Amino acid sequence: MMQDRTNWPDRLAAWRHSGKTGAAWCRDNGIGYYQFQYWRDKLRRSEVGEHSGHFVPLTVTATPLRLEYNGVSLHVSSGFDPNLLRDVISALKDA
Repeated sequence: MMQDRTNWPDRLAAWRHSGKTGAAWCRDNGIGYYQFQYWRDKLRRSEVGEHSGHFVPLTVTATPLRLEYNGVSLHVSSGFDPNLLRDVISALKDA
């Protein structure tokens, strides 16, 4: 069984590289399709388990907000005055 575990990552890589369906690849390589499915799913679950719980670095950039209403575009940058924006939107609605 350990031999199977060590061979299956290479087999699955060969299958992905082949561009064939799992069933066609198994047929061409003399491997049982259910065995293929078992190892594909088992290794996929173990890969997901290894990567869960890790933080991913995130970079937040201040990009201007673009609002469109009735063909009028507003570009709002960070640090805007919310009261002024409210007044502008109100004036656009009334126009």
